[in-house]
Amino acid sequence: MWKCYGSVSYKSPQWRGIFIWGNAMVGSRELEVFLIAAEEENFSVAARKLHLSQPAVSFQIQSLEEHLKVQLFQRTGKRIVLTEAGRDLMPLAREMISLAARIEETMCMQQGIVKGQIQIACSTSPGKYILPHLIGAFRKKYPDVQVSVQVMSRESVEEKLLTKQMHVGLMSLPSKHKELDCVPIFDDELILIVGSTHAWANREAILPQELNDSDWILREGGAATRQLVTTTLAEHSIAANEMNVAMELGSVEAVEQAVEAGHGAAFVSRVAVKRGLEIGRIKTIPVDGLTMRRQILLARNRTRTNTCAQVRFQEFIQSDEGQQVISNIIK
Repeated sequence: MWKCYGSVSYKSPQWRGIFIWGNAMVGSRELEVFLIAAEEENFSVAARKLHLSQPAVSFQIQSLEEHLKVQLFQRTGKRIVLTEAGRDLMPLAREMISLAARIEETMCMQQGIVKGQIQIACSTSPGKYILPHLIGAFRKKYPDVQVSVQVMSRESVEEKLLTKQMHVGLMSLPSKHKELDCVPIFDDELILIVGSTHAWANREAILPQELNDSDWILREGGAATRQLVTTTLAEHSIAANEMNVAMELGSVEAVEQAVEAGHGAAFVSRVAVKRGLEIGRIKTIPVDGLTMRRQILLARNRTRTNTCAQVRFQEFIQSDEGQQVISNIIK
């Protein structure tokens, strides 16, 4: 169940423990600068990300260290490394920034305004093509919500959710971590594609045993697509180590380009190559008796409290309107 965050009392121990250090206030902006610097391990990179000057970032960190009377970073040339105190501060800083955001969002909600930020971690190729349309439709209803998407590996998505650095994630394999709640939002079909000069380009269909006759373009070993292809082919007595692999590539876009150039065949997400199929750069060939489908999952950390903006987004994806947006893309 996705639940909205309610209200926060300024008298609660949680409020005082996060916002008051001794008798003085610690500002959420200082802690935001600290977190970005810690993640980037470089003040100059953090400054660019924060749209500040490097001296301004250094000053903020120095001010925070003086305020807390601890050293947060070890400086080694241009690189910075967290001290033990810095590592201890990171989860508290994330909690404070999150709570500050929820306070603002809760006050906006009192005025009937849904406002805030949603950070999405995405590991799936179809997710990259679906999310922009979903976000666009969602923001027509809630224009005061800002949404950011980061594309990363499935392992990184899980890590970001477990450490509460991201609000929600899109994955194509269910997580084994009990803290993560995964809800199916749509089915993705993997199809066989070839270039216009491939021997199968003018075939109506091929037999599974013919798959060993082609060169293959595969995703890298850790990709969920690669795992599904390997498992499905094994069910048809086709061993992955017997396939003539011409290339292993790190993105579906690179795979599509290699197939279009005539370097081999590939199994890819239909939605990811929809444009290439429509304009005829590549062709899809059915394989008799062989289908590959997977569920795309919306994941969240069940121990993290949702803001109302996040709840509305999750509800929108699962609503008839959100599902219609998805259907229009994948059909």
